[in-house]
Amino acid sequence: MMSRSHFTSLLLKYQQGAATLAEKQVVEQWYALLEVETRPLSQKEWQDFEQRLWQKLQNELFETNEAPELATPLWKRGWVRVAASLIMAIGLGYVGYQIKKPYQLTQVIAEAEANGMELVVNATSKPLPILLEDGSRVLLNPQSELRFPKHFIPKQREVYLSGEAFFEVTKSPQRPFLVHTGEIITRVLGTSFRVKAPQYQKDIEVSVKTGKVAVYQRPVNAKVNSSKASNGVILTPNHRVVFLAENQTFVTSLVDVPVLLPESKKTEQISFNFDDTPLSEVLNCLEKAYSIEIEVENSTLNECPLTANLAQKTLYSQLDIICAAIQGSYEVKGTTILISGKGCD
Repeated sequence: MMSRSHFTSLLLKYQQGAATLAEKQVVEQWYALLEVETRPLSQKEWQDFEQRLWQKLQNELFETNEAPELATPLWKRGWVRVAASLIMAIGLGYVGYQIKKPYQLTQVIAEAEANGMELVVNATSKPLPILLEDGSRVLLNPQSELRFPKHFIPKQREVYLSGEAFFEVTKSPQRPFLVHTGEIITRVLGTSFRVKAPQYQKDIEVSVKTGKVAVYQRPVNAKVNSSKASNGVILTPNHRVVFLAENQTFVTSLVDVPVLLPESKKTEQISFNFDDTPLSEVLNCLEKAYSIEIEVENSTLNECPLTANLAQKTLYSQLDIICAAIQGSYEVKGTTILISGKGCD
């Protein structure tokens, strides 16, 4: 339990603007207990507030005979799902995460700080922006927490996420950025991605929007930055992987809604306006724009001409138009799109 002197010291640090991000979070939850604005207080207001708040915390602590449950460390939780977006969506989570009372949050944060870590818990209803020491930015979703060191080590940057967050990682090729999700580690060199973890699911999903990431199981009796991670995959844009916890395997596929690569939008080198263009050229254009492999079952389809404007449409809408024109069909098989048909008349 926090001592009275520690309690008063933390309040003073907050009033003086010297509190850490984690400490600010604790104090602002204390303010919410008394429904008081988070503003500077006069000396008289301060004395009254300090006394009332201390008493309120004591009442909260002893209103039940049950000992408060501390948040389980991230590496001991049952992880649910990762959605990685690179811009990467990486989703990870835990089952039933909840910190109900301010004194519980205080204890968890105190434990993290004792180990040289910052712990940010978003108990609000809106995403919470976090700026890491290296300039990387994190948007932490409600009911989520992020644990990270106050100072990253020279060789790599590691964070531990429970819940959902969007990361925009500062590029530093010599200092890889690792997101820990229980058994799974997602490694990036510099990009943006999302981690998502629906509750009550054991499988972990990582899906990439831009860039490239490695997703692998935590090495056993090996360093995290080891290059000998045997069970894992490399993900590129518009691809995803699901880690099946029951049999410890990775299954790759395409994301539900593939998006154009950023470079395709910026350079405007790829045109989706086709005029009597052979299907082989059309499909090559789509492959470059989305970083997805597209194959034809019948090679004679490659010579079929296409006249259509496919701009401002999703990939699957574009494929619908193409298949209607050549009287064919398509299906997604793993990470490949297969187009079938008899060929042109």
